[in-house]
Amino acid sequence: MGNMYVSRMKSICVLLAIAIFLSPVSASADLRLFTIGSGDLSGGYFATARAICKAFNASDDSLRRCTPEPTVGSIYNLSVLRSGELDFALVQSDWQRAAYEGSGLFSEFGPMRDLRSVISLYPETVTILASPNSGIEKSADLAGKTVDIGRPSSGTNATVRNMLRQMGLGIDFFGDVREYEDGYSISELCADRIDASIFVVGHPNDIVSSILESCDASIIPLAGPNVDRLHDEKKDYQKVLIDLGLYGIDKQGVDSLAVVATLVTRAAVDNDLVADLVQAIRANMDELTGSVPLLRNLDWHVSSGRGLTAPQHPGAAKALSAEPD
Repeated sequence: MGNMYVSRMKSICVLLAIAIFLSPVSASADLRLFTIGSGDLSGGYFATARAICKAFNASDDSLRRCTPEPTVGSIYNLSVLRSGELDFALVQSDWQRAAYEGSGLFSEFGPMRDLRSVISLYPETVTILASPNSGIEKSADLAGKTVDIGRPSSGTNATVRNMLRQMGLGIDFFGDVREYEDGYSISELCADRIDASIFVVGHPNDIVSSILESCDASIIPLAGPNVDRLHDEKKDYQKVLIDLGLYGIDKQGVDSLAVVATLVTRAAVDNDLVADLVQAIRANMDELTGSVPLLRNLDWHVSSGRGLTAPQHPGAAKALSAEPD
């Protein structure tokens, strides 16, 4: 991650902290701030973390305040959570598992045995957008093309590389790889300077919507024998259909694979804090689903626990076993 991005993120976090400390309750020295590591400011992770923090802060009458911290995504979040610099983090389920087991990108660090799951939030779907003149109609057509796979340290970047490896391919399957910030992909794709951009996101998604509205781009199916084998052999992925109706497109859904967005923490984080955060989420389901459309099936995901590999934090278990307010 570049120094400029780090500096920008720190500045944003400082401003968020200042805003909180300027509130009336901040007069006490006992104010307890805790953070949820999220993702890019324009993405679903940040919107979700911001909505969760808003729900907690509105319902909590103690001197605790939740702050959403923008980051580059899952891999960074797990690394910083491990070091104790974050209290909670949003991460893809495939990388939650890898961190807990100490596999894949996390093999050199060993298993993160103090990682604890909190709740499951929503499906994150591998979404391939092809530029108007790319000639790409199916995922196999990406061979030899110029493809953006998202910033390094993002879950998307790591997942794309991992999926290719698991299918017996390498990143050189693409002709040229770009690693852009989400917003930059819009102009590059619509100007035909790249052939395709891949995102791992919940739907509906503002970036995807912007690309579809800005130019005649299309969402390409992720399907074929290699994809079927990947689904059958690996436990990280589920088959899904991308509902184009969410973007006002009256066509049949597009086949793809999905992981799950999950909220995680560390074993040492206070039981009462975890329980109260989960309770705030359960008590404010309508507000959360209304403000963040990709959380529209939040109740089901919280109940299902899908994608949770790490042991559940006792505070989360306590809150989920109680009757909702």
